Amino acid sequence: MVYANYGRPEDFAELEKRGISVKDKIVITRYGANFRGVKPEQAEKRGAIGMLIYSDPADDGYTKGIVYPEGPWRPDDAIQRGSILYIFRYPGDPLTPGEASVPATKRLDPSEAVSLPQIPTTPLSYGEARPLLEAMEGEDAPASWQGGLPFTYKIGPGATKVKISLDIEYKNQPVNDVIVRIPGAKHPEQTVVIGAHRDTWAYGTGDNTSGWTTTMEIARVLGEMVKKGWQPDRTIVLAGWDGEEYGLLGSVEWAEEHRKELTQNAVAYINMDGTGGQFFGASAVPSFKQLIYEVTKEVTEPRSGTSIYDDWYVREGRKDPSIGKLGSGSDYTPFIQHLGVPSMDMGFGVAGGLYHSAYDNLDLMERFIDPGYEHQAAGSELVGITALRLANADALPFQYSAYAAEVASMLEEIAAKDTLGVDLSVAINEARKWQAKAKELEEAASKLIADGVTDSERAQLDRMNAAMMQQERDLIVSDGLPSRPWYKHQIWAPGLTTGYAAQPLPAIAEAIAAKDAKALQQAADRLAGVLKKATETASAAR
Repeated sequence: MVYANYGRPEDFAELEKRGISVKDKIVITRYGANFRGVKPEQAEKRGAIGMLIYSDPADDGYTKGIVYPEGPWRPDDAIQRGSILYIFRYPGDPLTPGEASVPATKRLDPSEAVSLPQIPTTPLSYGEARPLLEAMEGEDAPASWQGGLPFTYKIGPGATKVKISLDIEYKNQPVNDVIVRIPGAKHPEQTVVIGAHRDTWAYGTGDNTSGWTTTMEIARVLGEMVKKGWQPDRTIVLAGWDGEEYGLLGSVEWAEEHRKELTQNAVAYINMDGTGGQFFGASAVPSFKQLIYEVTKEVTEPRSGTSIYDDWYVREGRKDPSIGKLGSGSDYTPFIQHLGVPSMDMGFGVAGGLYHSAYDNLDLMERFIDPGYEHQAAGSELVGITALRLANADALPFQYSAYAAEVASMLEEIAAKDTLGVDLSVAINEARKWQAKAKELEEAASKLIADGVTDSERAQLDRMNAAMMQQERDLIVSDGLPSRPWYKHQIWAPGLTTGYAAQPLPAIAEAIAAKDAKALQQAADRLAGVLKKATETASAAR
């Protein structure tokens, strides 16, 4: 057995530097620093024959705080479950990449599915991992590799041996999404989609029964409004995804099945993957930044009594709060990165270490995570208001000028470093042109609705709204990223070696990492092309 820290590429590089091979070895790594599926993929590439992944107390156990049941941190018998599907290559059914997993779809042989791991891998608690690590031999692990167990971690290999015997049944079985539509009165073909996965590991009270409960509460309130004769202007879809924990199965297959409808008519996707907690956070495409700020000012933060925005503002050092970038690991992935539907993810969190364990239960929620379920109620209000603003807006509240400015800024930051002799100025100029034209469109739309929209102005406003929807689609390239064609967005993708975390400008970043000037030039040209399309869309709508 060989210890490889977090199982990152740099960790395996450190082993190689020390002359330690993992070929024909079982590798043990700790959770953290990257998506768990990256760890066996990196080990597999280097000839390992199996992997153990354990939760180290330095990351989410007793060195962080009091363990359950006295506190919210991981005790020594808590196992973190989780999919190791290589979703950074493509998510969803491994046998039907890019196509809906319905009976008529031709399926790959499992040996052809590049998202399926090829070495046996299983999780351990740190109580189970301790005797294995403690008995290891070889040189001391680097200081940064030392964990929270009370002994010096060794790298191995040595006399410590492990036999992995996993009883895995390979079969097809259905996943069951729950989909509800509230038809729109004015634009019934246009949809605002609210989604949360309803499957869990063990009890899964936080992840993600909380998000699914919040979705059902929104459905209850909107249902009462419908009974009184109300309809939104645009159709609202509420979705409960199944199979998310196995690799985003339910949302990906639904999005692939409804690709044409969603590409033409989806206004936005709002995701909830954890609303049980006490501190608000959000990730989104940059065009949603201002909308998120506005709706968080409308809802009270139960813990502080101020607005969610004000509480967020104070926690972030009295500045505009940061909104995260969309990588992967939750159900927004197919909407933004495969179809180009503007997406956001909102919820509440709190420090703790019982993620994906059997201790994510009602007792944990009621005593430590969200006493009184107050934040789940606030989440219902927050996401409900957001959906209604999008569904009923005369002019869709997107700010692509902010989006373009962020793209230009990211490109300028890259251009200031080593770009292998490739000039990124064309792409930067296209981003700035898009920023200017998007700003003109946003100002024109705002002016148009300021005094109410007349019948003669309706067609013009419809063109503007169509352009607001189209600009995100313009950032999609049909044949996808060179390294993984399922991911089609040219601005956002999960990192190949991080898995969950976003990799902005992925084709450019991967070309630079590979020191491939030709690939970098092609990525820059392709990026300039999609930015030009977005500029033309914004310009033509006026």
